[in-house]
Amino acid sequence: MTYTILYIVLAAIIAFVMAFFQYFYKTISKNKADLLLAGLRGLSIFSILLLLINPKINSIKYVEIPPVLNVLIDNSSSISFSNQQKEVENLINKLNEHTEINDKFNVNYYSFSDDLYPMDSLGFNKPKTNIIRTLQSAESINKEGVSPIILITDGNQTLGNSYEYYKSNQPLYSVIVGDTMKYDDIMIDQINVNSYTYLNNKFPVEVFLRYDGKSKVKKKFIVRQNNNILYSQLLDFSEEQNSNKIQFHLQANKLGVQNFQCEIETLTNEKNSLNNSKYFHLDVMNEQAKILIISEINHPDISMFKRSIEMNKQRKVTITNSLKGDLQTEEYQLIILYQPTEKFNEIFNNFKEDNFFIITGSQTDWNFLNNAQNFFKKSIISKTENYGAVFNTGYTDFIINDIGFGNLPPLDDYFGQINFQVPSQTILFQNVANFTTEDPLLATFNNRNRRGAVLFGENSWKWRMLSKVEHGSFETFDIFFNKLIQYLSSNKRANQLEIRYDPIIYTNADAVIQAEYFDANYIFDKNANVSLSIQKMETKESNNFPFTLKDNRFLVSLSNLIPGNYNFEVTVDSKSISKKGSFTVLPYDIEQQFVSSNIKDLKKVAQSSKGAYFHINKVDQLFSSLLSDKRYKAIQKSTEKIVPLIEQKTLLFIVILLLSTEWFIRKYKGLT
Repeated sequence: MTYTILYIVLAAIIAFVMAFFQYFYKTISKNKADLLLAGLRGLSIFSILLLLINPKINSIKYVEIPPVLNVLIDNSSSISFSNQQKEVENLINKLNEHTEINDKFNVNYYSFSDDLYPMDSLGFNKPKTNIIRTLQSAESINKEGVSPIILITDGNQTLGNSYEYYKSNQPLYSVIVGDTMKYDDIMIDQINVNSYTYLNNKFPVEVFLRYDGKSKVKKKFIVRQNNNILYSQLLDFSEEQNSNKIQFHLQANKLGVQNFQCEIETLTNEKNSLNNSKYFHLDVMNEQAKILIISEINHPDISMFKRSIEMNKQRKVTITNSLKGDLQTEEYQLIILYQPTEKFNEIFNNFKEDNFFIITGSQTDWNFLNNAQNFFKKSIISKTENYGAVFNTGYTDFIINDIGFGNLPPLDDYFGQINFQVPSQTILFQNVANFTTEDPLLATFNNRNRRGAVLFGENSWKWRMLSKVEHGSFETFDIFFNKLIQYLSSNKRANQLEIRYDPIIYTNADAVIQAEYFDANYIFDKNANVSLSIQKMETKESNNFPFTLKDNRFLVSLSNLIPGNYNFEVTVDSKSISKKGSFTVLPYDIEQQFVSSNIKDLKKVAQSSKGAYFHINKVDQLFSSLLSDKRYKAIQKSTEKIVPLIEQKTLLFIVILLLSTEWFIRKYKGLT
């Protein structure tokens, strides 16, 4: 910078010395215009030299940036269901027309349903609401500075984690839409049922019901199929006892996919009865499951297994003491190995893909068994122990009940610690001398599409006998044991084409049909061309869709289906292989299950972010709060711009003007 100033001073001296030399040095004429001409010449030479030096000129520009105000508008169908469209639209118009708000803030508008979207138009017809994802997306837009958020919603979320405890980094203002009054409501919360069973089998159903109200009520719960009542129970509810869990069994009397409807009677003053009914379905199969029991010894357990399993007419048990490696196991859905020893070596070497159930005991060769398979190990000492059973209430692979295992006789097995090498789940824990251990007495596992189970103890025949004494029949024990057998024998593949779908679909969900095609060696064929033909039964309208490959399966997802009944057929092109199915689309919108606004969660999430909450009828208070809050100030930003002097066209124009003026005066005065 110092050198630049010196160059400019030197340029000024040179310019005016040159002008003086031209007009006054050894010049006789004393024309009064010479002084003006010398000044013009000096200025023009100085300007030219200044351009050659080309100093930099700094310019600083100051700009005020207002804080951002993000407005998030619930675009789900629950807004239209509660007739709040006009109120929301009026609020948006007020915001648009509010001069002070728009002067103070840079207002951005977004709509949300399952996520946050730029607002184009509001239809209030989206089938899902995910408020927590919406808030997370909004915060990612403006990470710097204070950017308040206005959340316009009824607060009812249909998917995603609860947003009640979400702490926003930006001040959040909840604008509550809809009715804030609390209405009594009774609903079916959840239904748990296995997805399949066999013909003439009894299958378990578990139903959870919930009541929101203060009065004591009695309501009847009913299960129907085709208008026939299959089960009913009168239930008591109160403010203290606001939930009920009921468990029961139904008979599978028909083949194929069977649909059932659960209902709970409505309350006298109930505003929303849509959640008083729910559907469930299961696939009833007629395939007889073949079970093979292999044992080199005679034991009461073996005959007990056969009698208990064959209580289900769809199962056939074969018992063999043949331990040859050429034993054909392909036709069996489950292999039961009773107290294996080293004589089972050829059996273990040849059934690498079969599902199996191992029972150990005092005659088991544990050194052999530990080396023959890689699923579990047991470190033993040469001492047997009596193991009582403790039921694991956290078991989740299939629905199972405690039949009083704690009161059943103990089982005998070698003492030692058990370690599973694959992921497993424990059904029964070991109880030794009234101390419950973490070691399993009965456990299941699923590894690479192969299911297995291990019962660490013999003499389970005593369980069945005592169960009959306590319950009057073998049914309680047989139901428990057959659930285990069904789980173990259910996934043995028999068809080249397998399809999976839900036979009951609601209008707010997509109809997803999955297919798997296997070649003659039952290896998944990802190059197969699989297509879907679907027909609406009421209108006979047909459509065809190709399947797409995703995660080692073929998939078609159908959205916006009109309520009704549909038939479909999945076909493998160029193969004479196909499968048919049907499903029903029900006119139910999950967004309509709410009758009141969720004021509690909206209030909590707003206050935790140092914001506030307002009802939509009191938005003037919201505007006042935003305008008076001193946190929301415009940010002044400066922009420094460095421009070389040579880029300044004004200086070039001055040079031309100075030279032109000098030339004109000289000509006018007649000077040469």
